[in-house]
Amino acid sequence: MAKLKVALLSYRSNPFSGGQGIYIAHLSKALCELGHEVTVFSGPPYPDLDLKVNLIKVSSLDLYSKDNKFSDISLRELINPLNFFEWLSINSGGFAEPYTFGKRLKKILKNKLNEFDVIHDNQSLCYELLYFQKKIPLVTTIHHPISKDLKYELKKINSIFLKILKIRWHSFLVMQKYVAKRLKKIITVSNSSKKNIQEDFKVDEKNVSVILNGIDTNIFYPDQSKTIPKRIVTVASADVPLKGLDYLLDAFANLRKQDENIELFVIGSINKGGHTERKLKFLNIEKKVTFKKDLNFKEVREIYCSADIVVIPSLYEGFGFAVGEAMACKKAVVTTDGGAIPEVISDCGIVVQSGNSEQLKNAIFKLLNNETLKEEMAEKGYKRVHKALNWQRVANSVTEIYENIIKDFQK
Repeated sequence: MAKLKVALLSYRSNPFSGGQGIYIAHLSKALCELGHEVTVFSGPPYPDLDLKVNLIKVSSLDLYSKDNKFSDISLRELINPLNFFEWLSINSGGFAEPYTFGKRLKKILKNKLNEFDVIHDNQSLCYELLYFQKKIPLVTTIHHPISKDLKYELKKINSIFLKILKIRWHSFLVMQKYVAKRLKKIITVSNSSKKNIQEDFKVDEKNVSVILNGIDTNIFYPDQSKTIPKRIVTVASADVPLKGLDYLLDAFANLRKQDENIELFVIGSINKGGHTERKLKFLNIEKKVTFKKDLNFKEVREIYCSADIVVIPSLYEGFGFAVGEAMACKKAVVTTDGGAIPEVISDCGIVVQSGNSEQLKNAIFKLLNNETLKEEMAEKGYKRVHKALNWQRVANSVTEIYENIIKDFQK
């Protein structure tokens, strides 16, 4: 196997939440362990990378992370046309980061192309990929089409005005759809995502390869001494319909009527005054649900290890890192049939219909009150992660794709 120089692109790479930052951190490390030289080009928030991985920062205004997106910027910064476009876009309801990342990236990378053997984009799907694809072998990872997020969010909104705002925010999908169907090679992380990419982005099936993600078992591993009986742990972003937290809260409220010792711990944030906060008060469970955000991997693992069981109620996942992480910590999992989750969990947990709080409640009750089944599921999940969901396998499969597109490019 030839040692390759890889440019890995990511428009934002939060290291501790969201699949994209996790993917960048672990894939880059695994590729380096195979002997490849990897340079990550990332916008903020920047990834937490292995020491062997190079990082080139593609700076932006990072307005998405600012409290006041209108005034938390200087006039000097707005003199730059790209900065002004990014500022104007987010203050008129849009999300321009994938677009502006491409513009900034081209300025940095176009004179460095001879330093790399291959470019690997991580779902920016910016217009500039079509320029790079003519100059150098290029592959793109699409975790899942963001059109799925938009679909579920629109279903939850009744107001026409709010629907228009949500469509405006997702206007970058016009660019992503245009670019995706013109790319020669796409990697995705599940068969479910492959099908969705073909349907939503009109991509030719032969251009898409499926490589399931890995789980870093050096980070996520068991410690049964930390288990707190009757504690349910979940991973969810409040007020993001796709994550299915509403249905878990309904199930939890009903479970509390049967057993007042059950508690819920959410790895994720809650929006003050938002839908989830209101729902917690309506169900009278606000004092029984704990939210914790901005956690590092060690803290996330400790919370998984504190769980009696882990519940992932997502309506849709392109992969579902949380399911794999929980299994790596040897925790029994209740989850749904949303998107790729059945591919990840296989027969190593209880899978219910997505969006069905009654089925969710019954499965949680069953698992909490059956120690034999709980231990059996935990053991099976743990073995599956170590056998089928590891980053070394991912890096080997990705390398094979690199080698093939390099050969095709040279023809």
